[in-house]
Amino acid sequence: MKPVLTIITAAAFAALAAACGGGSGMPEQQGPKEIWTGTGVDSNANTGANGTPIGTTIVTWKLTQIEPSVAGTMTTQSTDAPGTCASCHRSRTGVLTGTISGTALTWTASFPAGPNDPTPACTATLTGTISDMTGSSLNGAYSGQDSCEGQYTGGTLTLAPAPSH
Repeated sequence: MKPVLTIITAAAFAALAAACGGGSGMPEQQGPKEIWTGTGVDSNANTGANGTPIGTTIVTWKLTQIEPSVAGTMTTQSTDAPGTCASCHRSRTGVLTGTISGTALTWTASFPAGPNDPTPACTATLTGTISDMTGSSLNGAYSGQDSCEGQYTGGTLTLAPAPSH
């Protein structure tokens, strides 16, 4: 979506939510939250930090919410040194979709193979849940699969609204 269209869409949904009394999901009193940043920590024997099976990834979600759905992008950035396996397989951009039920979000992020990806032959998929989207931060669990490197298990995700500029 183009930035102006995003602003117009967000304003329209905010006005509609105010007119209809809001609903569940991201808290109305904090305004629309489109960008969330934080960390993901999970296990993958092939892409863990410094030879360990635990890896930390910087995560950014850019979302549009039209209840009961969310859609947008998920960007991950490895905290490992450039040139390591984790620095490639944990640094990607994909499409994020999800469904809100009550205050919970169930989401899926798909990372396609392609020439603009650090691992152009590999695909990855993550799935997870955020149990309560009404707070000032989002906390949840996830797991997934990288077609080249195997399973990501025991993932925890912690996100907060991105600072406004």
